[in-house]
Amino acid sequence: MQNSSIYPKKIKLTRWPQNLSLFLSAKPVKVIVIGLFIVFTNCFTWLLFSRSSIDTGNLAANHTKSLYLLKQAATYLTDTIAFEQKVRKIAKKLAVPPEWLMAVMHSESGFNASARNFKGSGATGLIQFMPQTAKQYDITVDQLQNMNHLDQLDYVYAYLNKVKKQYNIKYNNITSLYLAILYPDALDAEPCYALYSKPSIQYKMNAGLDEDKDGKVTVQDIDKRLKRMYPTACKATIKDEGKTNIFSGW
Repeated sequence: MQNSSIYPKKIKLTRWPQNLSLFLSAKPVKVIVIGLFIVFTNCFTWLLFSRSSIDTGNLAANHTKSLYLLKQAATYLTDTIAFEQKVRKIAKKLAVPPEWLMAVMHSESGFNASARNFKGSGATGLIQFMPQTAKQYDITVDQLQNMNHLDQLDYVYAYLNKVKKQYNIKYNNITSLYLAILYPDALDAEPCYALYSKPSIQYKMNAGLDEDKDGKVTVQDIDKRLKRMYPTACKATIKDEGKTNIFSGW
């Protein structure tokens, strides 16, 4: 018979894990086995939740990846999140990558919704609406200039969608999206097609687009400029019926 003074009948453990009291028999082997079981169980639990936290963190990081050029746009925005969401929504409706839309707006206005062409054309806003274009939507360039980004994006979509339907096209590359803004009649043109040539006033207003500096702004000049200034956007792809298309130029 065992000495009860050496082996008490029951031992109460109140250590980790908290709020759990175990009444064990007095046999040392059983104490050791249960202790090892507790250690193993909690090590497994820690590894499981640790891995889960890492995976969740990675998913969150991917989901919240900042939109291309959003930092540059933020300078003029009062609600960056709402702007990003609306750009993504419009891009989806136009069936283009949001990077393309961000790039063409940056090229035209630097994301300054109140920007006006300093060379006198009167073009105003995110995609530089011409006065005669604004009239088609029953607004003026003055109204556009005083409009916030979110409201003005509605007109950006309306215009680009109208051009898409009018010319019965798909925006297959960033160059076509930009031409829809700058010179829609060149949407089906050859690379050598000249939008503006010297010595016209239009050329003087758009001389910065002449990549070759040969006195003509061609479709190919537009394409070269976009690739030089917005390589990330130019690499963005669109998916059509399961196929991914990348525009590589002419």
